[in-house]
Amino acid sequence: MNCVLSVDTASPLLSVCLKKGDSWFEITLQDGLKHSENLMNTILLILDEGKVKKEDLELLVCTEGPGSFTGLRIGMSTVKGLSYGLGIPYTAVKTTDYMAYGYGYFHGVVVPILDARKKRYYCALFVGGKNIMGPLDLSEDDLFEILQEYERILFTGPDCSMISEEKRPGIYKDGNYFQGKSRQLLELGMLRFQNEGPFSEDAGPVYLRKSEAEILLYGDNN
Repeated sequence: MNCVLSVDTASPLLSVCLKKGDSWFEITLQDGLKHSENLMNTILLILDEGKVKKEDLELLVCTEGPGSFTGLRIGMSTVKGLSYGLGIPYTAVKTTDYMAYGYGYFHGVVVPILDARKKRYYCALFVGGKNIMGPLDLSEDDLFEILQEYERILFTGPDCSMISEEKRPGIYKDGNYFQGKSRQLLELGMLRFQNEGPFSEDAGPVYLRKSEAEILLYGDNN
């Protein structure tokens, strides 16, 4: 495919990537979850930078989740709208998958981290580039209970700096955690589309828990 666009809205980092032939364009904003205000303008900016018209796009990719409830909805609804309007397919990739993508060389376990609020994290475990557990919604103590069998742990993802380094030895943190991952999202999205075809029009984000609005309306146990 010549022209593919991806949008990552799972965290306070808004990241958009455009692939045009062998050229790549990427924009990342630390916008504090103001994605509804910035996403379309960022898409138009990167298309202009790559000298690509919306009609030239052949595939769209977004994050499937987990992550920010609002961010996931904004990203997927925007991509669905563009997909419908332009008559092109779209697909999605789990957030933890593209956060861990490219770290298969690490001798140990790779754990992407996203802040899930309430002193909990969305996370997953990868060894040798393969997902062996997750995505999960865990407290830090529960996460380290699972990780106790691994001597070396690499934490990555936009919120990995929140993890306590004093918990145990053998902890490493990704120094580029604050950079966008929309290129990794795009690459995995292309692979998923090639293997599985387009996402269903009825598909929605992956939520590991109820939103605050749902808890207030229905309670936490229903």
